[in-house]
Amino acid sequence: MKNYKRILFGFCGGLIMLFISVYGMTDSNKDALVYIVKQGDTLWNISLRFNANPFIWPKLWEQNKYITNPHLIYPGEPIALLPTSVLPVTGVTAAQPLSAAVAQEMPEAIPSKIPQLQAAITTPTSAPQVQEQPQEMEQPIEQEEAPSISTAVPYGVQFVSAPVNTYVFPSMGSAGFISRHELAAAGEIVAANNPGRTIFAAPDVVFVNLGSNAGVKEGDEFNIYTKDVKVYDPETDDFLGYRIKILGRLKITKVEKDVSTAIITQSNEEIRVHDKLVPYEPGTKTIDLTLAQNPIQGYVICGKHNLTIYGENDVVYIDRGSDEGVQPGNTFVIYKDRKPVEDPVTHDTLHLPKEILGKLTIIKVQGNTSTAVITKSVQEIRIGDRILADTASGII
Repeated sequence: MKNYKRILFGFCGGLIMLFISVYGMTDSNKDALVYIVKQGDTLWNISLRFNANPFIWPKLWEQNKYITNPHLIYPGEPIALLPTSVLPVTGVTAAQPLSAAVAQEMPEAIPSKIPQLQAAITTPTSAPQVQEQPQEMEQPIEQEEAPSISTAVPYGVQFVSAPVNTYVFPSMGSAGFISRHELAAAGEIVAANNPGRTIFAAPDVVFVNLGSNAGVKEGDEFNIYTKDVKVYDPETDDFLGYRIKILGRLKITKVEKDVSTAIITQSNEEIRVHDKLVPYEPGTKTIDLTLAQNPIQGYVICGKHNLTIYGENDVVYIDRGSDEGVQPGNTFVIYKDRKPVEDPVTHDTLHLPKEILGKLTIIKVQGNTSTAVITKSVQEIRIGDRILADTASGII
């Protein structure tokens, strides 16, 4: 027992010293707490988990100055979480007190050391502060609002603003989709006003290869997207398409013959030079719920984000689309087949009931795939889990 305590004390002491000497905390971060990175974590989902807003991950990266590449964090690394004192005031509310959230995510013996960790990371340093953008340029990054679900969907939550038999998803425009073919891009980002940076977000200024020759006018808006990973059918291994990620939106502010200046007005994810553009078309955020005509079966084939586990409000894609009769507003049960067992008396094979994992609602349909939002998760949901269309309300 003494050896165990000595090891634990040494670990916590080493973690404290590491933050004092390397991590460069500032006065504004004096009430930050420490989280230990686990397998599959990203700055995106850590920001979502502890601050209820994944779009503030750049601030989390800024706070943890030892991270040189925000895409490369490793299990076992300590992350100083964003204290509420440095969060944007508008549209950001912590899902729960940070101390409680961290206690749930850390090894059992660590929460008792939180006061020492807090005290140790308050040492101010001369780390450079990020300059604020001029007031007239500030454009808040669009928040991922929690969707509302009518009582027509099992496990749904009734909101007075949601009419019966409808599903409201505020972030419809950034949900993305799977496309078997290349999109016909109107143009792309070719340079940035700040050439020293590689990652951009609202309200950065960029240049696009569209001008008056292409009919572009001041005030025109474009969605910014990128073609991502190839997606395959988990059962047949057939190629289903590319994941198309909607990274944000920009607005043309100045037009010349072959090039235009634009400001990024919305950033859902990191934006880079050579990301593609398509004309922006305002879409609906409300979908009428409808039962499927047939018990369509399929799989969860990919997620909007590269997570190992998915839950409520996460966007995922399925391998069934309009070709199979899927429509926006259809709901699907997400499940796993349990392994059959042998009857100890008759030795017959017994097929056990399906293991229900949750439910999803279709928000966008392609020919052979669809985009969906997980509206309920009662267990962990992963890529490859099976789905079954709801043809009668209350299937789960």
